[in-house]
Amino acid sequence: MSLLPEQTSIVTVDFRLPTDFRAPAGGVNETVVSVKVANSTSAINIKDWRHSSIFDVGWKFSFPHHYSDVGVKYQINVQMFHEQQPLLVELDYFVIVNTAPHRQTLHLSPIGFLYVEVQAPQAIAEHEAVTISLHDVGHPEMELARVMHDEQTATSFYLQYDPGSVIAGKRYELSGIENRYHQSIPVTPWHVELAPVAHQSSSRLSLWISHYLQKPLRLFTDAGGKIR
Repeated sequence: MSLLPEQTSIVTVDFRLPTDFRAPAGGVNETVVSVKVANSTSAINIKDWRHSSIFDVGWKFSFPHHYSDVGVKYQINVQMFHEQQPLLVELDYFVIVNTAPHRQTLHLSPIGFLYVEVQAPQAIAEHEAVTISLHDVGHPEMELARVMHDEQTATSFYLQYDPGSVIAGKRYELSGIENRYHQSIPVTPWHVELAPVAHQSSSRLSLWISHYLQKPLRLFTDAGGKIR
């Protein structure tokens, strides 16, 4: 990949949120965005951005595009925190840029709202239905949510689910089926972790270190044969 010799071009991402989402008021808030080049032997960091607020409407985010002779796949990680608790589902977002300036819309998934994209077979008539299900991996009968759409409205939408029924750290699966002929339909994201794991082990380690450092420090030179 060659660096652009002159002015750096810009990639602009329009982050969107569901209209029913409301950001918590007050408290300590933070939004964090990280951009890396994904299609390289090792990830190349492009931009890290932090802002002491959170959003309940869409906002624009830009980062530089340094390459001129090859398509670049960027991996974007975005998270919003309220009182150190994440508000968004953990997902990787990808933007492929061949020429810049480039602009693209990304739909973020707050906890309780999962943005779903469906690739329906062309054979489905507009009035015929597809069913989208969010369930345990490998167990479609254990559903968190199920919706039915016609071919037109199933292209992309927010699927709502009850966050209280989600187990932290567990992965769930999306599946789609065309109702008339029972054909499987590709749905993204396929597997998704809907709630973060509480890092209790890290917290316990921090407490142990803190407790240990409060004790008198015993150096190896306290032994009988000291180094002089």
